This record gives sequence, C-alpha cells and structure tokens, in this order.
Amino acid sequence: MIPEASTGNSPRPLLAYLYGPGRREEHEDPHLVAAWDRAGAPDPGRDPGATVARLAARLDQHAQLRAAELGAIPPNRVWHCSVRTAPEDPLLTDGQWARVARRIVAATGLAPTEGPSCRWVAVRHAVHHIHIAGISVLPDGSRPAMHRDLTRAQAECRAIETEWGLRPVGQGERVTTSYPTTAEIIKAEQQGWDQPSRVWLQQRMRQALAGAGNVTEYVAALEADGVLVHWRTDEAGARVGYSLARPGDTGTSGMPVYFAAGRLDSALALPRLISLLADSTSLGQS
Repeated sequence: MIPEASTGNSPRPLLAYLYGPGRREEHEDPHLVAAWDRAGAPDPGRDPGATVARLAARLDQHAQLRAAELGAIPPNRVWHCSVRTAPEDPLLTDGQWARVARRIVAATGLAPTEGPSCRWVAVRHAVHHIHIAGISVLPDGSRPAMHRDLTRAQAECRAIETEWGLRPVGQGERVTTSYPTTAEIIKAEQQGWDQPSRVWLQQRMRQALAGAGNVTEYVAALEADGVLVHWRTDEAGARVGYSLARPGDTGTSGMPVYFAAGRLDSALALPRLISLLADSTSLGQS
C-alpha cells in the first residue's frame, strides 16, 4: 500500500480532477467513501443535486472564515494524498477504503482521533486506489501539526498491510504509477488543459508501448505523439535512463518540465522497459 502526498492552494481544481471522467474515461464511478462528516459532505458522484463547487466550499469553510478575519487565505492549505494497493492485492470494498482513509488522516495529524480536526474527503474513482483531499485549517483557524506527514502515512500503511495481509511494500517487484500533485492539477486548470501533464505523459507511454516491438519503436511513437524525450547517459555515453516532457509545459526558466520515466510509471523505467521489450541492443550509445 503506497501513499503519495502533496499540498496546494485551491481545492476546487483538485476535486474537479478527482470527480472528472479523465480524457479516456480512466476514472470509473467517482464517489465519496469517507469524509469528515458524511452528512455535511455533498457527493457529486452519487448525489444528483451535489456539485464540485459546493463540496469545495464546504471543505474550505474554515479557511475562508480565517481569510475573512485576516484578509489572506492560509497558504498551502490543500492536502492531497493518494493511497493505492498492489496489483495482486484483493480489491478493497468502499467500507475498507473508508477505514484506510480515516486511519491515514488520523496518523498524519489532519484529523486526530481526539481533539479538533480538519475537514477532508476520500474519493474513489478506480478499484485500486483512493484520493484524500483535506484542508489543513482547524475550526479555530490554526494549522494542525502535520510535520513528516508522508512518513507517518507510510508507517500507517505498513501497519494496515500487516493487519490485513496485503503485500508489504519493498518485497517483490514494486510497480507504481504516480499521480499528479495539487500544483500540477492547478497548473493544468490554468492552462486550459484537459488533464495534468503527468497523466498526459502516462497515457502516451502506455499507447506507445502497446504498438512497440522494441525500445526504438517505443521512443519513436512517443516523439510522433509530440512527447519530448531526454536521455540520461553515463560517463561512457551509454543511455541509462530517460525523461519525458509535454510540449508547452515549461517552468519559470522557460525550459520544458521533464518527468523521469520511472517516476511516471516504474514499470516503464529504462531497465524494465528493456526487459519488457527484450531490446537492449537498440539503445547503443548516445
């Protein structure tokens, strides 16, 4: 069970992504499995009268009240954590995912089992993972103690694995696909893109792999689809890894924002890609 956490400044784009269908309908039946208060958290996935805007407003209420008092919104208030199981693990029910979410928010300090807590929701739009979206502002306007939040989430996941008989992370071949950070989701919203660059690149990696008979064909398919490919080499000039970028996605320097392939999808990191396509000879030298 693998958690990945990030922070951001706006809950609405994150919720729009979580409840959206995805460009290729990769999100299946988005719906709430848990929340700080199920009665007070409208579910745009199952309630015809609910909207993402309404859920975002309810989730953000404490922060907005604080902003009205101080004249400024608390920075980095959106806490986003995706939690996924291993492919060979049994599928968890909504009830089990709800228990996972409550344990994660308690362990990280977002919503302790005792004392005041922040508002949060857990959304499921795929069989193997959930997304937790929370606002790290307490009812009195103060911020919760969430230092080392990811470390604490990882420790709780290790405990759940042991208790539920799930595959322990670090044993066997680990294959993971990363999810966009809140900042990436907001950037996509600002740029008018259908999806964040991370998701856009992951889809093109899978499409390129489907029609490739070797690494050369895989890379050619990526480039034909507009993906920018950057090779990493060792001292001898041999290619040891690669990174990908989306055209038009640039940083503050104006240079393309590259993502290491292994961070996008560990199954398609260069060593595994070579093994998968059985084509180490196609790489050669740079």
